[in-house]
Amino acid sequence: MTTKVDALVVGAGPVGLSMAAALLAQGLRVRIIDSAADRAQESRAIGIQARTLEVLEIAGSVEEFLELGHRLNGVTLYGEAGSEIGHLDFEHIPSRYPFILTLPQSETERILGDHLRSNGLEIERQTTLVSFEQSDFAVLARITLSDGRQEEISADWLLGCDGARSKVREALGLQFAGKTFDLHFLLGDVHFESALSEDHAHVFGRPDGLLAFFPLGKGRYRLVADNPPEHLRTERKPTLGQWQEIVDGRSSAKMKLSHLGWTTYFRVNSRMVERLRRGRVFVLGDAAHIHSPALAQGMNTGIQDAWNLGWKLALAQQCLAQQAVLDSFEQERLPIEHNVLKMTEFTQNMITAEKPANRLLRDNLLPILSGISVFQKTATKTVSETAIEYRNSPVVEDHYAPNGPHAGEFAPGALVSRPEKKAKAPLASLFGRQHVLLYLAELQTWPDGLHAVKPIFQLIQNHYRRIITPYLVLPQDNPAAEPGVDVLVDVEGQFAQHYNASVLYLVRPDGYIAFRCLAAKQNLLRSYLDKYFVPL
Repeated sequence: MTTKVDALVVGAGPVGLSMAAALLAQGLRVRIIDSAADRAQESRAIGIQARTLEVLEIAGSVEEFLELGHRLNGVTLYGEAGSEIGHLDFEHIPSRYPFILTLPQSETERILGDHLRSNGLEIERQTTLVSFEQSDFAVLARITLSDGRQEEISADWLLGCDGARSKVREALGLQFAGKTFDLHFLLGDVHFESALSEDHAHVFGRPDGLLAFFPLGKGRYRLVADNPPEHLRTERKPTLGQWQEIVDGRSSAKMKLSHLGWTTYFRVNSRMVERLRRGRVFVLGDAAHIHSPALAQGMNTGIQDAWNLGWKLALAQQCLAQQAVLDSFEQERLPIEHNVLKMTEFTQNMITAEKPANRLLRDNLLPILSGISVFQKTATKTVSETAIEYRNSPVVEDHYAPNGPHAGEFAPGALVSRPEKKAKAPLASLFGRQHVLLYLAELQTWPDGLHAVKPIFQLIQNHYRRIITPYLVLPQDNPAAEPGVDVLVDVEGQFAQHYNASVLYLVRPDGYIAFRCLAAKQNLLRSYLDKYFVPL
Protein backbone atom coordinates (compact mmCIF):
# COMPACT_ATOMS: atom_id res chain seq x y z
CA MET A 1 0.00 0.00 0.00
CA THR A 2 1.29 3.47 -0.92
CA THR A 3 0.67 6.46 1.37
CA LYS A 4 -0.04 9.80 -0.30
CA VAL A 5 1.19 13.12 1.14
CA ASP A 6 1.92 16.59 -0.14
CA ALA A 7 5.49 16.62 1.18
CA LEU A 8 7.99 14.24 2.76
CA VAL A 9 10.72 15.87 4.88
CA VAL A 10 13.84 13.74 5.35
CA GLY A 11 15.78 14.75 8.46
CA ALA A 12 14.51 16.14 11.78
CA GLY A 13 17.30 18.49 12.76
CA PRO A 14 16.57 22.21 13.15
CA VAL A 15 16.27 22.69 9.37
CA GLY A 16 13.98 19.71 8.76
CA LEU A 17 11.80 20.66 11.72
CA SER A 18 11.57 24.23 10.40
CA MET A 19 10.75 22.95 6.91
CA ALA A 20 7.93 20.80 8.26
CA ALA A 21 6.61 23.73 10.33
CA ALA A 22 6.63 26.06 7.31
CA LEU A 23 4.69 23.55 5.22
CA LEU A 24 2.30 22.74 8.05
CA ALA A 25 1.54 26.45 8.46
CA GLN A 26 0.36 26.42 4.85
CA GLY A 27 -2.05 23.56 5.49
CA LEU A 28 -0.10 20.89 3.61
CA ARG A 29 -0.11 17.19 4.49
CA VAL A 30 3.39 16.46 5.71
CA ARG A 31 5.44 13.55 7.00
CA ILE A 32 8.86 14.00 8.60
CA ILE A 33 11.25 11.08 9.13
CA ASP A 34 14.64 10.72 10.78
CA SER A 35 16.92 7.72 11.17
CA ALA A 36 17.96 8.71 14.73
CA ALA A 37 16.15 7.28 17.74
CA ASP A 38 15.82 10.68 19.41
CA ARG A 39 16.60 14.35 18.95
CA ALA A 40 20.15 15.64 19.43
CA GLN A 41 21.31 15.29 23.02
CA GLU A 42 24.46 17.41 22.52
CA SER A 43 24.68 21.20 22.37
CA ARG A 44 26.09 21.28 18.79
CA ALA A 45 24.93 24.51 17.04
CA ILE A 46 24.31 27.12 19.73
CA GLY A 47 24.04 30.55 18.05
CA ILE A 48 20.65 31.89 16.94
CA GLN A 49 20.86 35.12 14.96
CA ALA A 50 18.45 38.08 14.97
CA ARG A 51 16.97 37.30 11.54
CA THR A 52 16.28 33.72 12.63
CA LEU A 53 14.55 35.01 15.77
CA GLU A 54 12.38 37.18 13.51
CA VAL A 55 11.52 34.07 11.50
CA LEU A 56 10.73 32.16 14.71
CA GLU A 57 8.45 35.04 15.70
CA ILE A 58 6.54 34.48 12.45
CA ALA A 59 6.46 30.76 13.24
CA GLY A 60 4.94 31.51 16.64
CA SER A 61 7.65 29.86 18.73
CA VAL A 62 10.08 32.67 19.55
CA GLU A 63 8.92 33.24 23.15
CA GLU A 64 10.21 29.90 24.44
CA PHE A 65 13.53 30.47 22.71
CA LEU A 66 13.86 33.87 24.39
CA GLU A 67 12.89 32.41 27.76
CA LEU A 68 15.47 29.60 27.66
CA GLY A 69 18.30 31.19 25.68
CA HIS A 70 21.16 33.41 26.81
CA ARG A 71 21.64 36.82 25.18
CA LEU A 72 25.02 37.98 23.91
CA ASN A 73 25.29 41.72 23.39
CA GLY A 74 28.61 41.66 21.58
CA VAL A 75 31.96 40.00 20.85
CA THR A 76 35.30 41.07 22.36
CA LEU A 77 38.49 40.21 20.47
CA TYR A 78 41.94 39.80 22.10
CA GLY A 79 45.22 39.91 20.19
CA GLU A 80 48.56 38.15 20.29
CA ALA A 81 49.57 39.83 23.56
CA GLY A 82 46.27 38.87 25.22
CA SER A 83 44.92 42.42 25.42
CA GLU A 84 41.66 43.62 23.85
CA ILE A 85 42.04 44.70 20.21
CA GLY A 86 38.44 45.21 19.16
CA HIS A 87 34.78 44.47 19.66
CA LEU A 88 31.45 44.18 17.92
CA ASP A 89 28.46 45.77 19.64
CA PHE A 90 25.19 44.09 18.70
CA GLU A 91 23.11 47.14 19.67
CA HIS A 92 23.66 48.20 16.05
CA ILE A 93 21.59 45.26 14.77
CA PRO A 94 18.43 46.71 13.15
CA SER A 95 15.97 44.28 14.72
CA ARG A 96 13.63 43.78 17.64
CA TYR A 97 16.27 41.25 18.72
CA PRO A 98 19.62 43.13 18.83
CA PHE A 99 21.65 40.22 20.21
CA ILE A 100 22.78 36.67 19.47
CA LEU A 101 20.85 34.08 21.45
CA THR A 102 22.85 31.06 22.61
CA LEU A 103 20.90 27.88 23.19
CA PRO A 104 22.00 24.22 22.85
CA GLN A 105 20.76 22.56 19.67
CA SER A 106 19.15 19.87 21.81
CA GLU A 107 16.77 22.54 23.17
CA THR A 108 16.21 24.08 19.74
CA GLU A 109 15.14 20.69 18.42
CA ARG A 110 12.92 20.07 21.44
CA ILE A 111 11.09 23.40 21.03
CA LEU A 112 10.61 22.95 17.28
CA GLY A 113 9.52 19.33 17.75
CA ASP A 114 6.98 20.31 20.40
CA HIS A 115 5.66 22.96 18.02
CA LEU A 116 5.06 20.31 15.36
CA ARG A 117 3.37 17.97 17.81
CA SER A 118 1.09 20.75 19.05
CA ASN A 119 -0.01 21.13 15.43
CA GLY A 120 -0.69 17.43 15.00
CA LEU A 121 2.54 16.23 13.35
CA GLU A 122 4.69 13.52 14.94
CA ILE A 123 8.32 12.95 13.98
CA GLU A 124 8.79 9.39 12.71
CA ARG A 125 11.97 8.26 14.45
CA GLN A 126 14.24 5.35 13.45
CA THR A 127 12.75 5.65 10.00
CA THR A 128 15.15 5.63 7.08
CA LEU A 129 14.90 6.75 3.47
CA VAL A 130 15.97 3.77 1.32
CA SER A 131 15.52 5.22 -2.17
CA PHE A 132 13.28 7.42 -4.27
CA GLU A 133 12.41 8.06 -7.88
CA GLN A 134 10.51 10.97 -9.33
CA SER A 135 8.29 11.75 -12.28
CA ASP A 136 6.78 15.00 -13.52
CA PHE A 137 3.92 14.52 -11.06
CA ALA A 138 5.25 12.94 -7.84
CA VAL A 139 8.14 11.40 -5.92
CA LEU A 140 7.88 7.73 -4.95
CA ALA A 141 9.97 7.18 -1.79
CA ARG A 142 10.73 3.87 -0.10
CA ILE A 143 11.34 4.00 3.63
CA THR A 144 12.16 1.51 6.35
CA LEU A 145 10.11 1.95 9.53
CA SER A 146 11.35 1.55 13.09
CA ASP A 147 9.96 -2.01 13.27
CA GLY A 148 11.79 -3.06 10.09
CA ARG A 149 8.77 -2.93 7.78
CA GLN A 150 9.07 -1.10 4.47
CA GLU A 151 6.60 1.43 3.13
CA GLU A 152 6.13 3.40 -0.06
CA ILE A 153 5.21 7.07 0.13
CA SER A 154 3.95 9.01 -2.86
CA ALA A 155 4.84 12.63 -2.14
CA ASP A 156 4.34 15.58 -4.43
CA TRP A 157 7.57 17.02 -3.02
CA LEU A 158 10.59 15.64 -1.18
CA LEU A 159 12.75 17.88 1.03
CA GLY A 160 16.26 16.65 1.82
CA CYS A 161 17.26 18.09 5.20
CA ASP A 162 19.42 15.11 6.09
CA GLY A 163 22.74 16.73 6.84
CA ALA A 164 26.24 16.87 5.41
CA ARG A 165 26.20 13.17 4.43
CA SER A 166 22.84 13.58 2.72
CA LYS A 167 21.39 10.52 1.00
CA VAL A 168 18.99 12.80 -0.87
CA ARG A 169 21.83 14.89 -2.30
CA GLU A 170 23.74 11.76 -3.27
CA ALA A 171 20.71 10.21 -4.97
CA LEU A 172 20.19 13.41 -6.98
CA GLY A 173 23.79 13.27 -8.16
CA LEU A 174 24.52 16.79 -6.93
CA GLN A 175 28.20 17.66 -6.59
CA PHE A 176 29.23 18.87 -3.13
CA ALA A 177 32.00 21.09 -4.44
CA GLY A 178 34.53 22.81 -2.20
CA LYS A 179 37.49 21.98 -0.02
CA THR A 180 38.64 20.61 3.31
CA PHE A 181 40.88 23.02 5.20
CA ASP A 182 44.06 21.92 6.91
CA LEU A 183 42.55 23.31 10.07
CA HIS A 184 41.57 21.30 13.14
CA PHE A 185 39.05 22.37 15.78
CA LEU A 186 38.06 21.26 19.26
CA LEU A 187 34.66 22.11 20.75
CA GLY A 188 33.74 21.63 24.39
CA ASP A 189 31.09 22.67 26.91
CA VAL A 190 32.36 23.50 30.41
CA HIS A 191 31.57 25.46 33.56
CA PHE A 192 33.92 28.04 35.01
CA GLU A 193 34.05 31.34 36.87
CA SER A 194 36.11 34.29 35.69
CA ALA A 195 36.11 38.04 35.26
CA LEU A 196 34.95 37.67 31.65
CA SER A 197 31.50 39.21 31.14
CA GLU A 198 28.76 36.70 30.41
CA ASP A 199 26.94 39.02 28.03
CA HIS A 200 29.78 38.94 25.47
CA ALA A 201 31.57 36.26 23.52
CA HIS A 202 35.35 36.39 23.94
CA VAL A 203 37.84 35.43 21.22
CA PHE A 204 41.59 35.14 21.85
CA GLY A 205 43.97 35.02 18.87
CA ARG A 206 47.27 33.85 20.38
CA PRO A 207 50.41 32.45 18.71
CA ASP A 208 49.42 28.90 19.72
CA GLY A 209 46.01 29.31 18.11
CA LEU A 210 42.48 30.57 18.53
CA LEU A 211 40.48 30.18 21.74
CA ALA A 212 36.88 31.40 21.91
CA PHE A 213 34.39 31.47 24.82
CA PHE A 214 30.66 31.62 24.09
CA PRO A 215 28.55 32.00 27.25
CA LEU A 216 25.49 29.76 27.52
CA GLY A 217 24.32 31.27 30.82
CA LYS A 218 24.61 30.18 34.47
CA GLY A 219 28.38 29.73 34.28
CA ARG A 220 28.27 27.43 31.24
CA TYR A 221 30.47 28.13 28.21
CA ARG A 222 31.14 26.71 24.77
CA LEU A 223 34.88 26.59 24.15
CA VAL A 224 36.29 26.59 20.62
CA ALA A 225 39.98 26.02 19.92
CA ASP A 226 41.77 25.63 16.62
CA ASN A 227 45.18 24.10 15.97
CA PRO A 228 45.01 21.79 19.03
CA PRO A 229 48.16 19.98 20.20
CA GLU A 230 49.11 17.05 17.97
CA HIS A 231 48.07 14.41 20.51
CA LEU A 232 44.50 15.80 20.52
CA ARG A 233 44.06 15.60 16.73
CA THR A 234 42.12 12.35 16.91
CA GLU A 235 38.51 11.31 17.27
CA ARG A 236 39.20 10.69 20.97
CA LYS A 237 37.58 13.29 23.19
CA PRO A 238 39.90 15.64 25.11
CA THR A 239 39.72 15.44 28.89
CA LEU A 240 38.96 18.30 31.27
CA GLY A 241 42.67 18.50 32.13
CA GLN A 242 43.65 18.79 28.47
CA TRP A 243 41.11 21.57 27.97
CA GLN A 244 42.54 23.34 31.03
CA GLU A 245 46.01 23.22 29.45
CA ILE A 246 44.70 24.84 26.26
CA VAL A 247 42.86 27.56 28.19
CA ASP A 248 45.88 28.31 30.41
CA GLY A 249 48.10 28.67 27.36
CA ARG A 250 45.83 30.84 25.22
CA SER A 251 43.68 32.98 27.52
CA SER A 252 44.93 36.04 29.37
CA ALA A 253 42.08 35.58 31.86
CA LYS A 254 42.54 33.12 34.71
CA MET A 255 39.86 30.48 35.12
CA LYS A 256 39.44 26.97 36.43
CA LEU A 257 37.28 24.68 34.33
CA SER A 258 34.85 22.13 35.72
CA HIS A 259 32.00 19.87 34.63
CA LEU A 260 33.13 19.03 31.11
CA GLY A 261 30.10 18.14 29.02
CA TRP A 262 29.89 17.46 25.31
CA THR A 263 33.21 17.77 23.51
CA THR A 264 34.29 16.88 19.98
CA TYR A 265 37.00 17.22 17.34
CA PHE A 266 36.52 18.09 13.66
CA ARG A 267 38.12 19.51 10.54
CA VAL A 268 36.56 22.38 8.61
CA ASN A 269 34.94 21.84 5.23
CA SER A 270 33.62 24.55 2.95
CA ARG A 271 31.30 22.99 0.37
CA MET A 272 28.00 23.58 -1.35
CA VAL A 273 25.86 22.25 -4.15
CA GLU A 274 25.49 23.93 -7.53
CA ARG A 275 21.70 23.43 -7.46
CA LEU A 276 19.17 23.35 -4.63
CA ARG A 277 16.55 21.52 -6.65
CA ARG A 278 16.13 18.75 -9.16
CA GLY A 279 12.54 18.38 -10.29
CA ARG A 280 10.35 17.80 -7.25
CA VAL A 281 13.25 17.25 -4.82
CA PHE A 282 15.08 19.97 -2.87
CA VAL A 283 18.12 19.99 -0.57
CA LEU A 284 18.42 22.42 2.35
CA GLY A 285 20.68 23.15 5.31
CA ASP A 286 23.85 21.06 5.70
CA ALA A 287 22.70 18.86 2.82
CA ALA A 288 23.24 21.90 0.59
CA HIS A 289 26.03 23.89 2.28
CA ILE A 290 28.62 23.37 5.03
CA HIS A 291 31.34 25.77 6.12
CA SER A 292 33.39 27.07 9.03
CA PRO A 293 31.45 27.50 12.30
CA ALA A 294 32.75 31.09 12.41
CA LEU A 295 29.93 33.61 12.97
CA ALA A 296 27.30 30.91 13.70
CA GLN A 297 25.76 30.97 10.23
CA GLY A 298 25.04 27.34 9.30
CA MET A 299 21.88 26.43 11.23
CA ASN A 300 20.52 29.95 10.76
CA THR A 301 20.99 29.87 7.00
CA GLY A 302 19.26 26.48 6.83
CA ILE A 303 16.24 27.60 8.89
CA GLN A 304 15.85 30.60 6.61
CA ASP A 305 16.14 28.31 3.56
CA ALA A 306 13.13 26.43 4.92
CA TRP A 307 10.93 29.46 5.50
CA ASN A 308 11.81 30.89 2.10
CA LEU A 309 10.75 27.67 0.40
CA GLY A 310 7.70 26.71 2.47
CA TRP A 311 5.15 29.26 1.21
CA LYS A 312 6.39 29.03 -2.38
CA LEU A 313 6.04 25.28 -2.46
CA ALA A 314 2.56 25.53 -0.90
CA LEU A 315 1.34 28.00 -3.55
CA ALA A 316 2.68 25.71 -6.27
CA GLN A 317 0.99 22.73 -4.65
CA GLN A 318 -2.32 24.57 -4.47
CA CYS A 319 -1.95 25.85 -8.08
CA LEU A 320 -2.18 29.45 -6.86
CA ALA A 321 1.12 30.77 -8.25
CA GLN A 322 3.04 30.75 -11.48
CA GLN A 323 6.16 28.59 -11.83
CA ALA A 324 8.40 31.67 -11.45
CA VAL A 325 7.49 31.91 -7.76
CA LEU A 326 8.78 28.42 -6.93
CA ASP A 327 11.82 28.91 -9.18
CA SER A 328 12.75 31.98 -7.15
CA PHE A 329 13.74 29.82 -4.15
CA GLU A 330 16.97 28.79 -5.80
CA GLN A 331 17.48 32.21 -7.39
CA GLU A 332 17.16 33.95 -4.01
CA ARG A 333 18.98 31.53 -1.74
CA LEU A 334 21.96 30.30 -3.79
CA PRO A 335 23.70 33.73 -3.84
CA ILE A 336 23.21 34.05 -0.08
CA GLU A 337 24.72 30.63 0.53
CA HIS A 338 27.70 31.50 -1.70
CA ASN A 339 28.22 34.67 0.35
CA VAL A 340 28.02 32.75 3.64
CA LEU A 341 30.82 30.43 2.51
CA LYS A 342 33.01 33.37 1.46
CA MET A 343 32.29 35.35 4.62
CA THR A 344 32.94 32.48 7.05
CA GLU A 345 36.15 31.54 5.25
CA PHE A 346 37.38 35.15 5.37
CA THR A 347 36.49 35.52 9.06
CA GLN A 348 38.13 32.21 9.92
CA ASN A 349 41.36 33.26 8.18
CA MET A 350 41.35 36.70 9.81
CA ILE A 351 40.76 35.46 13.36
CA THR A 352 43.02 32.41 13.26
CA ALA A 353 45.87 34.33 11.53
CA GLU A 354 48.52 31.60 11.82
CA LYS A 355 51.41 33.67 10.38
CA PRO A 356 53.04 36.32 12.63
CA ALA A 357 52.69 38.98 9.90
CA ASN A 358 48.97 38.29 9.62
CA ARG A 359 48.51 38.49 13.39
CA LEU A 360 50.39 41.80 13.43
CA LEU A 361 48.12 43.18 10.70
CA ARG A 362 45.01 41.91 12.49
CA ASP A 363 46.03 43.31 15.88
CA ASN A 364 46.72 46.75 14.42
CA LEU A 365 43.76 46.94 12.06
CA LEU A 366 40.91 45.70 14.26
CA PRO A 367 41.23 48.46 16.92
CA ILE A 368 40.80 51.04 14.16
CA LEU A 369 37.90 49.28 12.43
CA SER A 370 35.93 48.54 15.60
CA GLY A 371 35.93 52.25 16.43
CA ILE A 372 34.26 53.16 13.13
CA SER A 373 30.45 53.33 13.31
CA VAL A 374 29.96 52.26 9.68
CA PHE A 375 32.08 49.15 10.28
CA GLN A 376 30.10 48.29 13.42
CA LYS A 377 26.77 48.61 11.61
CA THR A 378 27.88 46.70 8.53
CA ALA A 379 29.59 43.92 10.47
CA THR A 380 26.74 43.37 12.93
CA LYS A 381 24.12 43.39 10.14
CA THR A 382 26.16 40.76 8.32
CA VAL A 383 26.69 38.53 11.36
CA SER A 384 23.04 38.78 12.45
CA GLU A 385 21.88 38.02 8.89
CA THR A 386 19.67 41.13 8.96
CA ALA A 387 21.61 42.28 5.88
CA ILE A 388 19.92 39.54 3.85
CA GLU A 389 17.52 40.96 1.29
CA TYR A 390 16.02 39.99 -2.07
CA ARG A 391 15.90 43.30 -3.90
CA ASN A 392 17.28 41.63 -7.06
CA SER A 393 14.86 38.72 -6.93
CA PRO A 394 12.90 38.11 -10.15
CA VAL A 395 9.64 37.94 -8.14
CA VAL A 396 10.16 41.21 -6.24
CA GLU A 397 9.06 44.62 -7.59
CA ASP A 398 9.85 47.99 -6.10
CA HIS A 399 8.23 51.14 -7.47
CA TYR A 400 9.20 54.55 -6.23
CA ALA A 401 7.90 55.67 -2.86
CA PRO A 402 9.51 58.27 -0.60
CA ASN A 403 11.21 56.73 2.43
CA GLY A 404 10.10 53.49 4.05
CA PRO A 405 11.41 49.95 3.44
CA HIS A 406 12.07 48.77 -0.11
CA ALA A 407 10.61 45.70 -1.73
CA GLY A 408 12.99 42.81 -1.13
CA GLU A 409 13.79 43.94 2.41
CA PHE A 410 12.47 42.34 5.59
CA ALA A 411 9.30 44.03 6.84
CA PRO A 412 10.14 46.11 9.95
CA GLY A 413 8.42 45.04 13.15
CA ALA A 414 5.71 46.99 14.97
CA LEU A 415 3.09 46.39 17.64
CA VAL A 416 -0.49 46.46 16.41
CA SER A 417 -3.94 45.63 17.72
CA ARG A 418 -7.47 45.21 16.47
CA PRO A 419 -9.95 48.10 16.93
CA GLU A 420 -11.52 48.22 20.40
CA LYS A 421 -9.14 45.51 21.65
CA LYS A 422 -6.37 46.27 24.12
CA ALA A 423 -4.22 43.23 23.38
CA LYS A 424 -1.12 44.15 21.40
CA ALA A 425 0.56 41.73 19.03
CA PRO A 426 3.66 41.93 16.85
CA LEU A 427 3.01 42.65 13.19
CA ALA A 428 4.90 39.42 12.43
CA SER A 429 2.01 37.43 13.94
CA LEU A 430 0.06 38.25 10.75
CA PHE A 431 2.70 36.64 8.54
CA GLY A 432 3.47 32.96 7.99
CA ARG A 433 0.35 31.72 6.22
CA GLN A 434 -0.67 34.32 3.65
CA HIS A 435 0.69 37.40 1.94
CA VAL A 436 -0.38 40.56 3.75
CA LEU A 437 -1.14 43.88 2.07
CA LEU A 438 -0.50 46.84 4.38
CA TYR A 439 -1.71 50.40 3.82
CA LEU A 440 -1.11 53.16 6.37
CA ALA A 441 -3.76 55.90 6.18
CA GLU A 442 -3.22 59.29 7.77
CA LEU A 443 -5.69 60.16 10.51
CA GLN A 444 -6.79 63.45 8.98
CA THR A 445 -7.58 61.96 5.59
CA TRP A 446 -8.27 58.31 6.36
CA PRO A 447 -11.71 58.18 4.61
CA ASP A 448 -10.09 59.48 1.41
CA GLY A 449 -7.25 57.02 1.84
CA LEU A 450 -9.65 54.13 2.27
CA HIS A 451 -11.59 55.25 -0.77
CA ALA A 452 -8.35 55.34 -2.77
CA VAL A 453 -7.37 51.73 -1.99
CA LYS A 454 -10.85 50.22 -1.94
CA PRO A 455 -10.63 49.02 -5.55
CA ILE A 456 -7.46 46.99 -4.90
CA PHE A 457 -8.87 45.70 -1.60
CA GLN A 458 -12.00 44.57 -3.47
CA LEU A 459 -9.95 42.95 -6.23
CA ILE A 460 -8.05 40.94 -3.64
CA GLN A 461 -11.24 39.92 -1.86
CA ASN A 462 -12.81 38.75 -5.12
CA HIS A 463 -9.84 37.00 -6.73
CA TYR A 464 -6.88 36.54 -4.35
CA ARG A 465 -8.39 36.03 -0.90
CA ARG A 466 -6.73 32.60 -0.54
CA ILE A 467 -3.36 34.23 -1.07
CA ILE A 468 -3.57 37.76 0.39
CA THR A 469 -5.22 39.50 3.34
CA PRO A 470 -5.33 43.33 3.05
CA TYR A 471 -5.21 45.59 6.13
CA LEU A 472 -5.89 49.27 6.61
CA VAL A 473 -3.52 50.58 9.32
CA LEU A 474 -4.75 53.54 11.37
CA PRO A 475 -3.35 55.55 14.29
CA GLN A 476 -4.31 54.60 17.84
CA ASP A 477 -7.10 57.15 18.17
CA ASN A 478 -8.76 55.98 14.99
CA PRO A 479 -12.38 56.22 13.91
CA ALA A 480 -14.29 53.10 13.02
CA ALA A 481 -13.59 51.84 9.51
CA GLU A 482 -16.17 50.52 7.11
CA PRO A 483 -17.53 47.00 7.53
CA GLY A 484 -15.64 44.40 5.56
CA VAL A 485 -12.29 46.19 5.84
CA ASP A 486 -9.72 44.62 8.17
CA VAL A 487 -8.19 47.32 10.35
CA LEU A 488 -5.02 47.35 12.41
CA VAL A 489 -4.28 49.97 15.05
CA ASP A 490 -0.74 51.35 15.23
CA VAL A 491 -0.88 51.34 19.03
CA GLU A 492 2.57 52.78 19.76
CA GLY A 493 3.25 54.61 16.52
CA GLN A 494 5.92 52.09 15.52
CA PHE A 495 4.30 51.30 12.20
CA ALA A 496 4.26 54.96 11.20
CA GLN A 497 7.94 55.25 12.16
CA HIS A 498 8.94 52.54 9.70
CA TYR A 499 6.37 52.63 6.90
CA ASN A 500 5.34 55.47 4.64
CA ALA A 501 1.71 56.59 4.51
CA SER A 502 -0.21 56.22 1.24
CA VAL A 503 2.04 53.36 0.09
CA LEU A 504 0.95 49.79 -0.58
CA TYR A 505 3.27 47.13 0.89
CA LEU A 506 2.73 43.50 -0.05
CA VAL A 507 4.52 41.30 2.50
CA ARG A 508 5.30 37.65 1.80
CA PRO A 509 4.62 34.88 4.34
CA ASP A 510 8.35 34.74 5.16
CA GLY A 511 8.27 38.41 6.24
CA TYR A 512 9.96 39.95 3.22
CA ILE A 513 8.31 42.72 1.20
CA ALA A 514 7.39 41.40 -2.25
CA PHE A 515 6.02 44.62 -3.74
CA ARG A 516 5.79 48.34 -3.01
CA CYS A 517 4.13 51.23 -4.83
CA LEU A 518 2.20 54.43 -4.17
CA ALA A 519 -1.50 53.80 -3.64
CA ALA A 520 -2.25 56.15 -6.52
CA LYS A 521 -0.46 53.68 -8.81
CA GLN A 522 -2.23 50.55 -7.62
CA ASN A 523 -2.59 49.42 -11.22
CA LEU A 524 1.05 48.35 -10.86
CA LEU A 525 0.03 46.00 -8.07
CA ARG A 526 -2.76 44.62 -10.26
CA SER A 527 -0.19 43.82 -12.94
CA TYR A 528 2.11 42.19 -10.38
CA LEU A 529 -0.69 39.95 -9.09
CA ASP A 530 -1.69 38.97 -12.63
CA LYS A 531 1.93 38.12 -13.42
CA TYR A 532 2.72 35.84 -10.49
CA PHE A 533 -0.51 34.52 -8.98
CA VAL A 534 -3.52 32.58 -10.20
CA PRO A 535 -6.84 34.36 -9.47
CA LEU A 536 -9.81 32.46 -8.15
